[in-house]
Amino acid sequence: MPDEEPAEHGPAPDTLRELLHARLVDAEIVAPDGADRTDLVVNLTRLYNRLGQDSESVHRRLGWSWAGFRIMNLLWAIGPMEARQLSRLSGSSRATISSVLNTLERDGLVARDRSESDRRQVLVRLTEEGASRLLNGLRAQAERDRLWFAVLSPDEQHELSRLLQVVAEQREPRS
Repeated sequence: MPDEEPAEHGPAPDTLRELLHARLVDAEIVAPDGADRTDLVVNLTRLYNRLGQDSESVHRRLGWSWAGFRIMNLLWAIGPMEARQLSRLSGSSRATISSVLNTLERDGLVARDRSESDRRQVLVRLTEEGASRLLNGLRAQAERDRLWFAVLSPDEQHELSRLLQVVAEQREPRS
């Protein structure tokens, strides 16, 4: 069959989704609408992974990781905060935050200062060098975002953002 992918490369993504969809329905694991939700999760996961890989490559060229950019972006937007707040707001583990902060601090992009009111509290802040360099990262990321979502009209982008926000902000679903 000339239209099939070589076995070593596996099926194309569209074919994979169709196969998974059909198998889920045929095995009576889910109804067709349940398989549609599986398609949605597969598509969101693929997009998340592709966006992450693309953003990582953009920011590595600027001298930091995608996680480093997200942390610097939070500090730029909100101001100094504790590492645990960075962890909560970025959705990263405290161990990841600690590792990334060590690298950013070593490179002079962030600094950690003891709070004057509570010496046990350490606040992380963006340095002047970090803030200056971050602006290039923000511009580069904005351009990548524009290119990724150019396939959607502004109204479609707004609706997609609104719908994703509804799902993301719900409490954990219960059975």
